Amino acid sequence: MKRMSSLAYHFGVKLRFYPSSKQKKIIKLNYDAQRFVYNSYVGRNRSNYHAKRYLAVRQYQAMPFAFSILNNYETKLAEEVVA
Repeated sequence: MKRMSSLAYHFGVKLRFYPSSKQKKIIKLNYDAQRFVYNSYVGRNRSNYHAKRYLAVRQYQAMPFAFSILNNYETKLAEEVVA
């Protein structure tokens, strides 16, 4: 399969569509669901990151210069995941 960048000419089609009110509701519903799923994955990834960081800081408490100190919010987030 050839890539578009390897072709001499790039062809494309511009479309404009006018959805009905029922279709607009379906599009909005799908967009909201997609946004919810994306945000939940971002939140889960963020809490995992803080948990790993929290465990690393607890492991290296004897060397305070190795990691920056976590603030209260990061500690609370990490403890929820670890517990």
